This record gives sequence, structure tokens and C-alpha cells, in this order.
Amino acid sequence: MVSFLRANLVWMLLSVVLSTALWVFVTFKEDPEVSHTLDNIPIEVQDKPKTMDVQIEANSARIVVSAPDSVWSQLKPDKFRAVVDASKVSPGLQEVPVKIISSDPRVRIESWQPSQVFLKVEPLRSTKVAVQVVLSGSVPFYYESGAPRVTPSEITVTGPESVVDKVTGAVVTISLDGATKSIGQTFRPVIQGVPATDAERLTLNPDGVFVEVPIDQKLAYKTLPVQPQIVGHVALGYQIIDIRPDPQTVTLVGNPQALEQMSVVPTKPIDVSGADGDRAYDATLDLPPSVAMEPVQKIIVRVLVTTVNGTKTFLISPQVINLGQNQTYTISPGAVNVTLAGPIPILNRIQPSDIRVTVDASSLASGGQASLNVQVKSPDLTTVQGVQPAKVSVTVSAVR
Repeated sequence: MVSFLRANLVWMLLSVVLSTALWVFVTFKEDPEVSHTLDNIPIEVQDKPKTMDVQIEANSARIVVSAPDSVWSQLKPDKFRAVVDASKVSPGLQEVPVKIISSDPRVRIESWQPSQVFLKVEPLRSTKVAVQVVLSGSVPFYYESGAPRVTPSEITVTGPESVVDKVTGAVVTISLDGATKSIGQTFRPVIQGVPATDAERLTLNPDGVFVEVPIDQKLAYKTLPVQPQIVGHVALGYQIIDIRPDPQTVTLVGNPQALEQMSVVPTKPIDVSGADGDRAYDATLDLPPSVAMEPVQKIIVRVLVTTVNGTKTFLISPQVINLGQNQTYTISPGAVNVTLAGPIPILNRIQPSDIRVTVDASSLASGGQASLNVQVKSPDLTTVQGVQPAKVSVTVSAVR
């Protein structure tokens, strides 16, 4: 067996080589290898020193890759990584090689650009800066804003030494335009003294600060109806029929809480004692200390007074009219009750002599006796409500 192997080893090896070559030829013939260029493969910086800031000169790489034609439909840029090792860098500008890594074993990396990149390395530095709140715009009229409060009042800024050395402060800008409620919100401060591109290389601790800006409603306006407060009594026999404030409504300005509780504007007491006709009174509004009229104006309250109607009864002796000459009469009963209706003040001033009560005796011109109607003429502004009795007995006789 050993002798057979020795005698045929060369032929056996040659056979394997030929079969392998044949397989490769056939495979390449059926699925030829194709090269393509992939652009914009991000370059990653690995193993950065914790005490250093590392900036890379180039951000992406271009690679030339070979792979069987059937594989390309499955290949994506994320199958490749371009990395540089920063574990051994020191401060300054230094060149390091770029390494291309593929996650697909069926591909072959032919070349890549750049093959070397420069890294700018700086020591990291930290500093504390005060946070300043800048208020822009203004709250609406009748509101006021208080002093802002920021928590914490300082933050720690960390970054490349050359950038941190330029930092002059940290600012939070808040617009007050249209604000009617207190502000309480977290904001990320804007670092001052460095360009925006350099500020992106800085880290803040904490990343945000809580800012409070108290906003209160200083004054409020409200239009309300005037409500006169009437005290006392008008004259006997009179009554109030209407109360008219002028103006009927007023605008108030003052403490919002006080105005919220008001639905009308009362006047201080207006004394109408003894009024026997329409009156106009100068009125003063009864306002809380924190509220005022805007604009200030004169308040007049007109109280309209009229008489009260009633009735009053008078006992009156009737007079006989239209008697003949040399005749005399007797009446039974000798007096009647006359009830008048009208304004009480007028009724109170009427005397019995102001009421004309008569009996017409013309039907008894030749004498005799009859029951005659009692006639009454009442004073102006009054009317006759009733006469009791309505007829009286009249006897007419000749004088001897």
C-alpha cells in the first residue's frame, strides 16, 4: 500500500489540482466575479481616550470591492465598516491608517480611499459657567412678569481645551410675547463665546436647566351695571315708580380677584326721605379698595316719584237748590257720606267745604215732599266713589 502511494502520489496530487482548477473555471464561467465601487462608507473612530477629544479629518471612505455577480444584489453599504484606531493617539495632529471590515466573507476588498486620515487630538477640559436668562418681548397689557429663577444656576461645560477656553457663558432666551401664565419649563442653554459648530463639540452637565418666570395679571377690566341703594321713605301718599342711574353701566379696573366676585356696582346709600316728586341725586359708587372706575365720571340717580291713589269719606250736609220764593225746606237725613277717590296728598288737603253736595228741589216748586237724588261735584283730580245715602227726603213749605 505504501509503495503504491509512493508510486502514484504525484499523479494523485496532479489530479486534485486539475479538478480544483476545473471547478474554479466552471464556477467563474457561470458566476463571474465583478468589481464595484461603494461610496460614503462612514469612518468610525474607535477606542478614543476618555481624556481626549478626537476629531477626524475625513468622514467617509470609498472602497472598491470584488464579489461574484450573484452576490451584489445582496450587498448593502452597511455590510462594510471603515474604522481607525485612536487608542494610542496623543495630543496634536497625527496620521493613522484606515481599516476596512466586511461582514460578508464572499467579497474581497480591492482598495480604498483614503487609506490614511489625520486625527486632531486635544485634551478635554471642564469649566463651570453661570446660566443667564434673557427675556424677550413682553407680556400682554395688564399683566406683569417677575424675575426669572433658574435651577441649577451653574452648569459644567466639557470639551476640547481650545473650545472650552473661549466659553464666556450660557444663556436661555425666553419669549414673553402673549404669555398670560407663569412659565415653568426645562431649556437647554446656548453656550456663548464660541461658534455654533464648536458648541456642538461641547457636553453640558446637566444638559438642561429649569427656568421659572412668574406672570401675574396686574389689572383687569370689567363692565357692570350700576345698582342704586335707596334708603328712607318718600312723603306720605307718594311712591317710587322708577329708579334710573345715569350711566346705567360703568367700567371698572383693578384687582382681578376682586372684580371676579362682582356682578353689579352698588352705590352708597341714597336717602329719599320726604321726596314728594321726581328727584336727581349725585351718587357715589361703593367700591372695594382695590377697584376703581375707569374713566372716572359723575353718577346721577334719578328717582321718579308719583302719588299714591286712595279714598276718603266726608260727612257733608247737602244744600237744596232751585227753591221757590218764600219757601223753606227740611232734609232727612241732614248729612250724607261722600267718598272721593284720588291721590292721597290731594285727598288729605280737601276740606268738606271744598265738596259741593246739592239736592235739586225744582220739582217741589209748589211745596210738598219727595225723595230726591244727592248730586256731588268733587274737586279737581278726584272722582266720586259713592254717596250714602244716595237720596234724601226733602219737604218744602211756604214761609208764613
